[in-house]
Amino acid sequence: MDSKGIINLKLLFCTLIIILLLIINFPMIDQNLSSNIEIEENSEGRFLLNHISESINEVNSKGYGFNKKIKLPESINKNYYSVIVKNNEIIIEFNNKKGKSQITPINLVDANNKTMESVQLFKGRTYLIEKRLINDNKTHIINQSSIEIRQIE
Repeated sequence: MDSKGIINLKLLFCTLIIILLLIINFPMIDQNLSSNIEIEENSEGRFLLNHISESINEVNSKGYGFNKKIKLPESINKNYYSVIVKNNEIIIEFNNKKGKSQITPINLVDANNKTMESVQLFKGRTYLIEKRLINDNKTHIINQSSIEIRQIE
């Protein structure tokens, strides 16, 4: 303002440019914040997926009878999730997203040594992953290395 209280044209022009820049940049700032939240959710899901696959691969690479416990969290960023273990991959689904991790091919079995296609793991539960040696004369499976995943506690 000058001494008579009139707004200077340069000041008015600069103020309009600043407001215009804020309006233009606000959607980009909001999108970046949303993107950071999504990356955090994905990284938590990816961390869980990697933890499960590394545990299964570790058990599979050790001798018969070796086992390892894993505890699944209650949620991933307060979202429900599901985990399915198959003979060569692990799949996690949460918040309308799906992630996969490859594992060394395994033969999944239940407590009765019957081969299974997949095992579903549930949130908040503890599981024991154990390497077993299967000798089944009925199905002609002799000395086959297998992995059993069972809920404990």
